Amino acid sequence: MDPHDRNAWEGSGVAGALKSFWAAVKAATRYRKGVRKVFLTGISPLLLTHLSAGFNIAQNISFSPHFATVCGLTKDNVTDALRLLFKHEEMVQEHLAKLQKYTNGYHFSNLKTVPTVFNPDTVMWYLEVIFLK
Repeated sequence: MDPHDRNAWEGSGVAGALKSFWAAVKAATRYRKGVRKVFLTGISPLLLTHLSAGFNIAQNISFSPHFATVCGLTKDNVTDALRLLFKHEEMVQEHLAKLQKYTNGYHFSNLKTVPTVFNPDTVMWYLEVIFLK
């Protein structure tokens, strides 16, 4: 099944489960002590299409410049972490250069230029490999 083909999902068990799930989330927003906010990452464009008919109160902030760094690590975040791990600045810069080459480049705003962010999982994997050698 092609995950990008909206029609392929229609009538499937997955579509039914998603509709039921989002209907329950929407219903829970009506209660004072219920669901107030939902933060969804991953395949949200697919989930926020017609498959989520029960959840039609969503606001997609994926490309808002105000939230451009919420799902990643900034260069300053990574540099600060590397400085805690390595005593010498040249080691910090060496690892920062590698990380920038391979894990930096996620850009979550189509409205204006914002800093790219590093993938947190990939940065953690890289550091794990470096220290477990």
